[in-house]
Amino acid sequence: MQRESRAAHYAAGSLAAVSLVLLSLPLSSPVRAFKVCAAYVLDPIPYEGEAGYERIAQAPGRVRDLLNADIENRRLRDRLRSDAWLEQSARGLAEENARLRAALGLKTPPALHPLWARVMGRDPMRWYSSFTIDAGALDGVSLNDAVLARSSDTIVAAGRVVDVSRREATVLLLTDERSAVAAYLSSGTVEGLVQGQSQNPALLRMDYIDSDARIVPGDQVYSSPTSVTFPADVLVGRVLSVNPRDPFLSAQSAEIVPAVDGASLQEVLVLRARSSGGGPPSADEAEVRR
Repeated sequence: MQRESRAAHYAAGSLAAVSLVLLSLPLSSPVRAFKVCAAYVLDPIPYEGEAGYERIAQAPGRVRDLLNADIENRRLRDRLRSDAWLEQSARGLAEENARLRAALGLKTPPALHPLWARVMGRDPMRWYSSFTIDAGALDGVSLNDAVLARSSDTIVAAGRVVDVSRREATVLLLTDERSAVAAYLSSGTVEGLVQGQSQNPALLRMDYIDSDARIVPGDQVYSSPTSVTFPADVLVGRVLSVNPRDPFLSAQSAEIVPAVDGASLQEVLVLRARSSGGGPPSADEAEVRR
């Protein structure tokens, strides 16, 4: 017991001596680095948040990078633990959905294989219409594959593949007048058809909405389960305004702000009908330009 007590006193004395030496030294770069590292190892909590960034900013560049990397690593580990639970929940829901489909005799939708691709180029004359990505038939991309994008932390609808070569593909954006997607309003079960506009290529137009439906600006618009291109419940945009009703028509329309600015996209998510290198080529792939 006495030996442990003496050891504790020696350790405390040594730390006190080291602290006095460090306090007496000039604030050179190595001393600042040692102080910041020692303080972080003993108590990393104060280095979280805005005040923590101010503390780290006093350290030299390399030490600052190491501390920032460790903080980010701990945050990612916490997120992975949360994602593991979400993945398990999603797997359970998928299995339950498959059992219900089998019990009801419903056809199981084909599995989709996501692939991230980068935007390679755009046509200046059709900036809001299309762009080229660095993934093609060799990556499993085929005609009419749905193309999604990230907006903040949400995956939203962007367009579809309309042309495929071996190593690249052309994506037609929803804002092109040749694009259309069946969609519904979040304020109810009202459905309509969202299309691009040639007069205002930065906005979408939702047509064929029931004339008795109440449309509120700000309502979210999602892809319908009847869509042949996009999975159900993918965010398409939000209602900007409601167009004046035509008394001779039985439907109304609304202006829609796209969920993502297609003209500024740098990376997209392609939902492929097949994974790369798997299975025989489809009829679409047989016609791919070489």
